[in-house]
Amino acid sequence: MPRRPAALGSLVGVLLVGGLGASCGGPARVSLAPRVSATAARSTPDAGLSAPAPAPALADLRFDTSAVDRRVDPCSDFYDFACGGWRSAHPIPPDRTQMDRYAELAELNLAREHDIVEAAASAAATASPTEQRVGAYYAACMDEASIDARGSTPLRALLARIDAIQGVADATDVVAELHAHDVPALFELSSGTDLRDSNVMIAAIDRGMLGLGTRDEYLHEDAAAVALRERYRQHVIRVFDLLGGGASSGADADRVLAFETALARSMLGAVEERDAEARYHPMTLAALGRRYATFRWDRYARARGLAGSQRVNVTVPGWLQAVDASLSSGDLAGLRAYLRLQTVKIFSAMLSRPIELEFFDFYQRQRRGAREVAPRWKRCLRLVDRSLGDDVGRLFVARYFTAESRQRALRMTDALVDAFRTSLRTTGWLGPSAREAAVAKLASVRILIGYPDRWQSYEGLRVERDDAFGNYWRARALAADHDLARLARPTDRDAFYALAQSVDGFGQKQLNNAGFTAGLLQPPVFDPRMDDAVNFGAIGAVIGHELTHQFDDEGRKYDAHGNLRDWWEPTDVVAFRSRARCFVDEYSSFHADDGTPINGALTLGENIADNGGLRLAWSAARLPEGGAAIDGFTPAQRFFLSWAQIRCQNVTPEVAHRRALSDEHAPGRWRVNGVVSNMSEFARAFSCGAGSPMVRPQVCRVW
Repeated sequence: MPRRPAALGSLVGVLLVGGLGASCGGPARVSLAPRVSATAARSTPDAGLSAPAPAPALADLRFDTSAVDRRVDPCSDFYDFACGGWRSAHPIPPDRTQMDRYAELAELNLAREHDIVEAAASAAATASPTEQRVGAYYAACMDEASIDARGSTPLRALLARIDAIQGVADATDVVAELHAHDVPALFELSSGTDLRDSNVMIAAIDRGMLGLGTRDEYLHEDAAAVALRERYRQHVIRVFDLLGGGASSGADADRVLAFETALARSMLGAVEERDAEARYHPMTLAALGRRYATFRWDRYARARGLAGSQRVNVTVPGWLQAVDASLSSGDLAGLRAYLRLQTVKIFSAMLSRPIELEFFDFYQRQRRGAREVAPRWKRCLRLVDRSLGDDVGRLFVARYFTAESRQRALRMTDALVDAFRTSLRTTGWLGPSAREAAVAKLASVRILIGYPDRWQSYEGLRVERDDAFGNYWRARALAADHDLARLARPTDRDAFYALAQSVDGFGQKQLNNAGFTAGLLQPPVFDPRMDDAVNFGAIGAVIGHELTHQFDDEGRKYDAHGNLRDWWEPTDVVAFRSRARCFVDEYSSFHADDGTPINGALTLGENIADNGGLRLAWSAARLPEGGAAIDGFTPAQRFFLSWAQIRCQNVTPEVAHRRALSDEHAPGRWRVNGVVSNMSEFARAFSCGAGSPMVRPQVCRVW
């Protein structure tokens, strides 16, 4: 499938809720030029599917004032005030590493998807092809006894080919085969838009898989890093033992660590990864072969169906230099051990239970703090989504996404765009030329709501009820083929970069778009039963967040067509950077719960979007500063509570620490307090006086 970047940070890509009829259409396009009204005609999303059974009775998520801890002064710590009750009532489940409002919605939606997929698995032979595929895939995955009995046998032939590598030509063939099944070993090949010409699709070569997450984890010599590497080494030994490595497992684990460390030296830092200019190095495949001459690029291109004239963007040249150096060193034993480990890791969910549990133990228990493995049905639903995501999406939308919800979301989006247009036209620090260009860019934004116009086709994919591994193997191959097939077509500006059933919002700067899934447009994030204050505080701020991303520190570098170019005057850039610096300094003063400092430069784009998004939502909602109270709170107070409550979270210390070092999003506490402390509207709503912790003496604002 196309790479589908998540954009809401801690949003867990799982599933949805609602109750739809056949009147829902394809992803709504708030066609800002020209506009599409909320009452535009809709097409039927899933003609030919069986009529859905009644939805199961499940928990009713919605805005809930019991989440509030009234013992806390909202002017001292609004996050604790808004989320204290919820956090006390929602400890982290043993099979998770965090619990937040999005995860709560995801769990609810997962139960709904479970009902859909279980029904498909037991459907009659007259069921639709979509239901038959989904049902057969899920039934095979749930047959854990058969999977366990086969052990690692399904991978035996591929592992034998890896073990038989005797030179670079052999290695090239094996890497090409792995890539044909969407295993990004050594490097990753994918398709995307050319950063300088968004009408053109270009291949991209990015860094490949490593067992640890960051450069520092391989290279730092502090006690924590050294201990982590030893735990990783022991994990690799256990994996190789399970594959029958025996006496050679320890030596092979050492080879893996040495091989990966050599590659890790070339990794970019987390802040550097955000710089599109630093990741743009286009060349032809023929030129690539001349520059990195050890790997057999000509052989690889033939195997993957690419021509030598095909343009490729090498995102991290240093990575390919490190790959070339490793191959030219003749360390074939290290290469073989690395490829063996990463291949087993990708397919571990469809191998024997001891292998699957070993990867859970290291990556989820040791590294992230999970206490128990998730039930098999949950793991299988994730695999169904990974392999047949749009099939499941069609079934989900048919049951859980209403025309009413979609139309109200469209009306809200119109209001947010109007508010942003007004804000841009009155932005004093932006010069006339850049201001006009910014308004034109906003008018070109495509907003996609619900699900794709064109569902991904899985026609021809062989799915059998007794072949779990084969189903996964073939589905990954189809996904890899679909991705490279985009290189031969014009850019699809209506591409929907998330699964409809996921809890997700996304934005593509190169396509100047933003999208919101049917799974996200559910209570408590969006609730047609609720007043505007609650909906604008939650989903309104999320939509505003994605709109603002098109004008954050990275988004501002792309023009109305999604091309990476400088369309600002130098004075505009200076003014922007000065305002952005305020956010860097503000968020760098915050710490995760374990004391790890937040990186204000790394989180800058998300912080600009959070602050800008909530301001846009406030402007679009047009709430009275007084107004009749509901549940004891004024409309303005409900607006800010709604914003805070979709950020409530409990996170394991391990995850909190890792995210502080590498996540582009600040922790939930600071996504709430950092924003409201910059808004005088919040201070008035809760009567916070000057000097209160939630009233910053120096307000930060870009948009």
